[in-house]
Amino acid sequence: MKPQILPLQELERMSEEEKLSALQQYRAFYTIKELTREWGLSNPIQYYMWLKKHKLYDKVVRRADKFDPSKEWRRLKEAERRERPSGVPADQFRYGLDTETTGFELSQVFRKLADFLYNENGRFRCRIELRALPQAQFTEDAEREEEAGA
Repeated sequence: MKPQILPLQELERMSEEEKLSALQQYRAFYTIKELTREWGLSNPIQYYMWLKKHKLYDKVVRRADKFDPSKEWRRLKEAERRERPSGVPADQFRYGLDTETTGFELSQVFRKLADFLYNENGRFRCRIELRALPQAQFTEDAEREEEAGA
């Protein structure tokens, strides 16, 4: 059963052990976003600041959740190194596509890529992100295309 979230003022009046116990229970059932909303905080950063102010940050926040910029920098550099192997053949290439278009036009591009890759030997790395655009934007783009064609 979910524990009821006490107001922040009541939580502040508790002893450190009681606060810690309550926060651990809350984190087991609620997201940080839900807690910040319930306590009237404007964003999760204020939650973390509150924890630091009450010297609970290191006891509540899991090590894996703590942001370490140096670790993120190393991770990005390692990913970049893996993408650029040394001693690559002269015919290596990179193909990038960043566009907003219709499904039909995008399918044509994918067909051409599929035809190219069908007879290629070797290994490839591929990342694809496909997001639907808001319907209002799609409608505006379609209207512009109709006006241009008329």
